[in-house]
Amino acid sequence: SLLNSRYKLVCYYTNWSWYRPGIGKYSPEDIDPSLCTHIVYGFAVLGNDGLMTAHDTWSDYDNRFYERVVEYKRYGIKVSLALGGWNDSAGDKYSKLVNDPAARAKFVQHAVAFLEKYGFDGLDLDWEYPKCWQVDCSKGPDSDKQGFADLVHELSAVLKPKGLLLSAAVSPNKMVIDAGYDVPVLARLLDWIAVMTYDYHGQWDKKTGHVAPLYYHPDDDTTYFNANYTIHYWMEKGTPASKIVMGMPMYGQSFTIENRGIHGLNIPVSDGGEPGEYTRAKGFLAYYEICDRIRNSGWTVVKDPYQRMGPYAYKGNQWVSFDDVEIIKKKVNFIKSLNLGGGMIWALDLDDYRNRCGQGKHPLLNAIKTELLNPKIEMEKEMQQKPHK
Repeated sequence: SLLNSRYKLVCYYTNWSWYRPGIGKYSPEDIDPSLCTHIVYGFAVLGNDGLMTAHDTWSDYDNRFYERVVEYKRYGIKVSLALGGWNDSAGDKYSKLVNDPAARAKFVQHAVAFLEKYGFDGLDLDWEYPKCWQVDCSKGPDSDKQGFADLVHELSAVLKPKGLLLSAAVSPNKMVIDAGYDVPVLARLLDWIAVMTYDYHGQWDKKTGHVAPLYYHPDDDTTYFNANYTIHYWMEKGTPASKIVMGMPMYGQSFTIENRGIHGLNIPVSDGGEPGEYTRAKGFLAYYEICDRIRNSGWTVVKDPYQRMGPYAYKGNQWVSFDDVEIIKKKVNFIKSLNLGGGMIWALDLDDYRNRCGQGKHPLLNAIKTELLNPKIEMEKEMQQKPHK
């Protein structure tokens, strides 16, 4: 089983997924305990008082979601609580917290009590991002980097003696890494660093692009928007491979393209793609929505012949990039070849967990598990497979 393997498979659970209609509704009981070594519950938030608090008391408390997810500890899975996320990272509240030693001390005491009260095994820090608030590096003070490192230091000092875990989800973007993270300190003190190697491209680019490229593509604007570069960069800055878990998306970035006659990479888009019928967010589709479109609605799939990235699919003026089983397996072999700590997924409720598309339940997550447990590493015929740069 995964729990006896040397790899982590860190699965994010989202407490808003149960509000989705019909087959999109995902509850704690839908988690398959054989597929994860760690479950991270998203999200708790930072209250106005500078303390960690439930984001949705209706699901978390009244419907006992904290308890229902923490139940999975009985399988030997570690269950952490994530603090932050994209929406909660707006504004200056995290910056205020980390830059004030008294506020940090109060936060740490309360956070540890909060975790213990609900039986969580650890805390996962998801501030996006120190110095570069929601990727705008002109917003935060330079001191965020030191302040975040200080918070990690102070949390670690209290959590570690109690046998509780401390981890973080971090940016894949070189600019943000340089500005926001004291990498050697984080690498020493965190139990794992989950690198969010996805959302490299999206509607914000005003052109089509792949959500999570594995390797550089000659038509890219930069050399560093791919997992291969990102992971090596985190290691170069001082992170041991064993502390890195590499993120993989169970969703796609979608686009509305301007000219339906042209449908490749880097073509102009007018907007994010139309919302999915279950996930209901512009520019975003769950894997189970994508595979259904391909299977039942006649979307055309285009694969990269060199497997530098997963496929994209389109129909009319709708276009989506995503990871399929094939590229996921290649990413897992990449994880193994570098001796990384394991893989991470965003998120449990976005994979085809009901077998809507006939590839079995949780096809992407199962592909990660199978490949992690596969004793051999597919040594790539590098020169044949990768175009010369």
